[in-house]
Amino acid sequence: MTTSPVTEPSHDLLAKVLSRVSGTADARLYRERWTTLRFANTRLYQPHWEDSAGVSLRVAHEGGRIGVATTTDLTTEGLDRLVRQASALAAQAPPVRSFPGFPSGHRGHSSSSSATPATAAPRLEAKEAELERALARCGILAEPRVAGVYNEGDCELAVANTSGLSSVARRTVAQASFLVEDLARDPPVSGWSEIAHWDPSHVNLDALAAEALERTPREPAHPVEPGTYRVLLRGPAVATILTMLSMGGLGAFAVEEGWSFLTEPKGAPRIAESLTISDDPSDDRGLPSLMDYEGTPHRPRHVFERGEARGPAHDVLTAARAGVSTTGNALPPEAPWSSAGPLPLHLVVESGTATEDEMMRELGRGIVVTRLHYVRYVHRQKTLITGMTRDGTYWVDHGQIQHPVANLRVTDSMLGLLARTLLVGKDARCYNEDERGVLSPIVPSLLVDGLHFSSATTF
Repeated sequence: MTTSPVTEPSHDLLAKVLSRVSGTADARLYRERWTTLRFANTRLYQPHWEDSAGVSLRVAHEGGRIGVATTTDLTTEGLDRLVRQASALAAQAPPVRSFPGFPSGHRGHSSSSSATPATAAPRLEAKEAELERALARCGILAEPRVAGVYNEGDCELAVANTSGLSSVARRTVAQASFLVEDLARDPPVSGWSEIAHWDPSHVNLDALAAEALERTPREPAHPVEPGTYRVLLRGPAVATILTMLSMGGLGAFAVEEGWSFLTEPKGAPRIAESLTISDDPSDDRGLPSLMDYEGTPHRPRHVFERGEARGPAHDVLTAARAGVSTTGNALPPEAPWSSAGPLPLHLVVESGTATEDEMMRELGRGIVVTRLHYVRYVHRQKTLITGMTRDGTYWVDHGQIQHPVANLRVTDSMLGLLARTLLVGKDARCYNEDERGVLSPIVPSLLVDGLHFSSATTF
């Protein structure tokens, strides 16, 4: 497959694609420029600059038979081949129930209010120097090993369809994570930190390394018996839980198929009244986005309001089947993970008033969990997950950290632990769960009155 540059406006290129289609269709053009710095073994090893573009076409035949094809070959021959492939797939596809057609709209071009031109050009040299200073900071450990990534992107999404919609939106992304290990300990100990923001100046690599270093224990971990403990969940752990909750039941597909917790016969599930969780792609503390992958403008909406669950996320197809309006949560139809259906990708937990020191004092005796690793579903409808603590787990007594804790396996209900939330932290940040700005929850720390640890480790 060849890759060709985009040499014409997005509106015009998509209009060219749609003019070749016989029938109903929508199309997406992705233009992305990324700077990526990966590091491992305390060394930068993979600086990378990427400039790419591609088109996704969805063709609908009579009866809602839908075919999807993609290409990065934007020549006339490549676009002709794209149309033939999508049309051929649509001819063979089973009907999609209650297909309403693609939404009408208008021509428009907009940038995220928080987009910055700073990410429009590669700044590898400056970021490499910043990274070298951050890595040098970790030299205070006896035997440091540092790994992580820095990503900076300038992304444009254009969507058009045969019903008249044509929109373009631009956004910027900056994301970084640091894993700091001290190999002098047996077994090694580690600390973690991460952040994402639309403005790369808010992603300070030196400060991030300092935070991961501060969370790295200076002594071997102590074993703790499995059981249920009061816990302080730091932001990275909360972000993972919210992402798993989104994919595990907050979308309309999950409701249609009966495995969402929103279909529980006991009524709308509840979490702590102190928690309000929204899907808010406009929040400029994170990675704002103006529209979904069908061109529907994003608008904030509550997912849980003062503890009470609201309705699921919808795209055009699921909204038509449910007799409601789309919530603007369509995923890229060509993506393998789009089979999950529409999802809220920009979950925001409304901040509370507690500082981490206040939460530690209220924790009293329990465990601090910085991060969760390799989290998987046990029972989606019951929101039961399992995973391991990692990179900064500590035992707390009398509101003070006493020593690091050997990693524990968590097995608990996500709704259950959110229902047991006692305090919500005042400081929230964005955590990018996929490195490219798609899943980007904004969360504070949470104090939870009971998290179940089902087994222990020796490291």
